[in-house]
Amino acid sequence: MIGKVPLDQLAKDKNLTVEWKAFELRPEGIELPEKSPEYLARAKAGVEALGKKYGLNMNFNEKSKHSRLALEGSKFAEEQGLGNAYHDAVFAAQFQEQKNINDVGVLIELAGQIGLDSQEFKQTLLSGKYKQAVSQDIAEAQHLGIQSVPCFIVDGRAVHGAQSYEALEKFLQGTGGGFPLDIKLK
Repeated sequence: MIGKVPLDQLAKDKNLTVEWKAFELRPEGIELPEKSPEYLARAKAGVEALGKKYGLNMNFNEKSKHSRLALEGSKFAEEQGLGNAYHDAVFAAQFQEQKNINDVGVLIELAGQIGLDSQEFKQTLLSGKYKQAVSQDIAEAQHLGIQSVPCFIVDGRAVHGAQSYEALEKFLQGTGGGFPLDIKLK
């Protein structure tokens, strides 16, 4: 699937509804220690290799330390029927444009680009309307033992990590990968 996210294409091909859940790799309020230049070089190479593997332009982004506001914005976009467009725009901002996806101004700009009412979006973010919904998603992920993203869940089974179209299709059919969710990840 060159240039197209496999999940998006599979959802289109199979007429699936994808339900996105919030997950913070770097929880708000927790600052990670500075990383060595060697670590950063490996991280950058890893992100670029992952993108190349799936035919996507992906680059390591040091600007986004957190994503809580982007996650809250996704709840608004989903209610407006623009969830997938929002997720695609945030992905591009994070991995292709090296923007800070926890910056209100950046998110307002993205919202406007995909057709959301920028003022309503801004008010929603500033009001914290979706803080609780995001917190509930994060609590659900913790309860299920999810510790990394992406994580795909179908019929009580989960598979982690970037997946090809073919691997996701097999997983959806119950013939490939995955593990029962009642098993906690270590």
